[in-house]
Amino acid sequence: MKAGIVIPTLYHGDAVGNDAVGMADRLRRRGLEVVFFNNGTPSPEQVIHIDEMPAVLTSPDDVVIYHHSIGFEPGVRAIEQTVCRRKAVKYHNVTPPEFFRDNKEVAKGCQDGIDQIARLADTDATIWTDSAYNGEHVQQFRPGRAFRELPPFHHADQLLALDPDHRAVSGLDDWATTILCVGRVVPNKNLPLAVAAFAEYRTKFNPHARLVLAGDQPVPYHAAAVRACIEESGQAGHVFVTGKVSNAQLKALYLTADVLLVTSLHEGFCVPLIEAMGLRVPVVAVPTAAVPYTGGDAAKYAEADAAALAGQIDAVLTDDVERERQTHRGWERYDERFCTAAIERRFEGLVDEWLAR
Repeated sequence: MKAGIVIPTLYHGDAVGNDAVGMADRLRRRGLEVVFFNNGTPSPEQVIHIDEMPAVLTSPDDVVIYHHSIGFEPGVRAIEQTVCRRKAVKYHNVTPPEFFRDNKEVAKGCQDGIDQIARLADTDATIWTDSAYNGEHVQQFRPGRAFRELPPFHHADQLLALDPDHRAVSGLDDWATTILCVGRVVPNKNLPLAVAAFAEYRTKFNPHARLVLAGDQPVPYHAAAVRACIEESGQAGHVFVTGKVSNAQLKALYLTADVLLVTSLHEGFCVPLIEAMGLRVPVVAVPTAAVPYTGGDAAKYAEADAAALAGQIDAVLTDDVERERQTHRGWERYDERFCTAAIERRFEGLVDEWLAR
């Protein structure tokens, strides 16, 4: 029996790619031959062009899993037309196109991805979603459509076990409070709000603080806008933009951080939340999209307002007892729901159900 995994692009370090590779590893352990398909995009894994999928998956007993996170017509057709009786869609959510108004190509890909959700929901494929939020999004297009929640495979366990690269934080050992944001510098991460909240926090509560923005900068015009926001806020000497970091550097940043700040306007899951839980870093977040689904009671929430977020950061950092309770809740939530072993158990159970259909 073969298992075909269809994914528009497959990169190391990408959250969707990490999930696809994690699934492939577990399916291989079950004795399945796993084949990746994409549209010819270069990949660190061996992949076959999706046009060749009908010639590779020839048996009705073969299985297909399609990872949907952006418009990918060949992937949708693969689910609609495959001869395989067992097919699944892993829905990672699609970023709304309005976040990429200045990039017409990306905005179109996002809009196409949203338009394709209804078609996927109309098939007889099993739908797995990173979060209940994503399942509810599918049901906006097809009310009552069944889905099963399946958190994505990730690298957080490896991050926990990794030796930190302390050179990345050699200048951050001056006892100042460190507020950390983790993730790509892209519009939906809403980093200007993080900068504004940080400015409020320094002004009202603690002038001895810094903000670290750790993540790749794939959208140059937006990265420039964030830098301009930092300058205009008067915080240029207190905000550090790292660019892309290694996992060892990222761990050092987490261990140095006093709090993780999440200001995203849109998330389908939000891996930094579980990284912070696993490393016992308290979280302050805006409860938008999938953030409260992933964070649960392990995060403290405030509305998308700079003053409200600054106040919540101060509350977390000045109440030692509650902060300890919060980080303990985070660790328990990580261990019970989001560590690799927990996701493996969930995946194995869902695959057993799926293959038994």
